[in-house]
Amino acid sequence: MLFDKSEIPRDRFLVRMRVVDAGDGMIRFQCRACDHDTGWIEDRWTITENRRGQPCPRCNPKSN
Repeated sequence: MLFDKSEIPRDRFLVRMRVVDAGDGMIRFQCRACDHDTGWIEDRWTITENRRGQPCPRCNPKSN
């Protein structure tokens, strides 16, 4: 074996918000972990990106 698996750098787990409702160019996301709701916002993502979900701003604080 060339490398030990414990040496492989891993990204942190990303908590994603899921689509709650969508229609007419607007969309709502909600986080299942912290219950954060975006309210109605403009849908500027593709269908694939919406299905994947958006990162939750509360559960995934930006690291500096």
